[in-house]
Amino acid sequence: MEKQYITYAQATAIAETGLWEIEQMEDNDAIYYDCPNNKLTAVESHLGIAKGIAAQNIEVSVCPRFTLDEAVQWLRETPGIHIQMNSVERKRWSYDLCDLNEWTDENGAYYNCIPERDGYPVFDSFEEAVSDAIDKAVAIFAPVEIEETEIPALSEEDYIKLCADSEKMKVYDGRGTYDLYVCDDCSHQIVTTYAVKGVTPFVIKCRECGGTMKHVATYKKVRPETEVLKWIRPTYSQYLKLSPFTRQHIENGGLILETSIIDD
Repeated sequence: MEKQYITYAQATAIAETGLWEIEQMEDNDAIYYDCPNNKLTAVESHLGIAKGIAAQNIEVSVCPRFTLDEAVQWLRETPGIHIQMNSVERKRWSYDLCDLNEWTDENGAYYNCIPERDGYPVFDSFEEAVSDAIDKAVAIFAPVEIEETEIPALSEEDYIKLCADSEKMKVYDGRGTYDLYVCDDCSHQIVTTYAVKGVTPFVIKCRECGGTMKHVATYKKVRPETEVLKWIRPTYSQYLKLSPFTRQHIENGGLILETSIIDD
């Protein structure tokens, strides 16, 4: 199967974050350059070849030649941006971005989803969705400057409509199932379920040690004595008490754990 590589624009954007360095280049990296016919392509990662190309007055840009999978891994391990892929319809895909460095909002609630300013786009192929997610993840390092106070809350009428419309979203409906999250660091476990239809993160913060908890399994039933936490959509009064960025997550169809709610 032919490898799917990131685009020239994505490669240069990753290089320009300042988090990727030439010293990180390995055999699966490359030096991208402009051909005489302006077609963007790549050569193997040998600086000697690059110097020869430069001698021909062809612009050379040293940047990673990652496959899509390698770019996703680099984003997770270096800047700490996790791309969670979601199957929203038959053979169609969307995604969430999770910041592994920021675990709480300004109110101390557990939250790490990065709001998607333009909603959650849906793509006809997995590769298209991954590529768009990479674009959005890299763009985080050059974000649009916006004050949280500039993000207004919805009116109560609009919020009620949002809640009703959320039931019609073409996203995974986890009601009636139970998700197991396990901490990579201390092995602490929690079980969650969906109170309503909505989007939930693949990675959350461990309440015991502050480490990384990942969704590792889904079950149709659990033992009666199992403590189960619910993913919920807050009431309007609870929504108003959340940070502007968390409100934006809710407005985009996201759910939060009931333990994150500020009481009415």
